[in-house]
Amino acid sequence: MIPGERWQVVVHNDDHNTFALVHHVLRTVCGHDDARARTTTLEIHGSGKSVVGSYDRVSAEATTLRLLRLGLRAAMGEQR
Repeated sequence: MIPGERWQVVVHNDDHNTFALVHHVLRTVCGHDDARARTTTLEIHGSGKSVVGSYDRVSAEATTLRLLRLGLRAAMGEQR
């Protein structure tokens, strides 16, 4: 692990989660305020995916796992 290394968490669009659920999960899991959660949810829907946060590796893994357990399509990758 490289000190200061950052990892992005990305949520992908799907056909079964509602806007309201995605918005709620972004607020509770990622700590987004109402406006950011709304904007990010619209980006996920319109573009097919959105970066929902940038974290150290351990936090990125934990956040991705929480999102997956709540039914969202999430992935993490090294920030470049």
